[in-house]
Amino acid sequence: MPVSPEQEQALPRFVKAIEASPDNQTQLNALNTIDDLKALVQRIEPALTGSALIPYEQATSPPKITIDSGVLAADIPWRLLRCPGGPLVLQMICKNVNFALWIEAC
Repeated sequence: MPVSPEQEQALPRFVKAIEASPDNQTQLNALNTIDDLKALVQRIEPALTGSALIPYEQATSPPKITIDSGVLAADIPWRLLRCPGGPLVLQMICKNVNFALWIEAC
């Protein structure tokens, strides 16, 4: 079952929560492992169930469909992408790791 547009709003909510908190941005830049990422995401936006560390090349490759993007105060670039025929995905480039977040379909 595809994810609804209402469910996908968890991704922009996550960006806004990170943007509003210098502490959250500091924690993002300190991440080193997928487990650290999952713990932080679950604390901020539990609806985001999919996550992966991704290579820098993937995090910076030209997207097919960009929905939104920006750079947080702590110099963390982010972008919301629509995968062709697939989910909305959030990618962030942090100091130690780069990652993608999404909501897994039921």
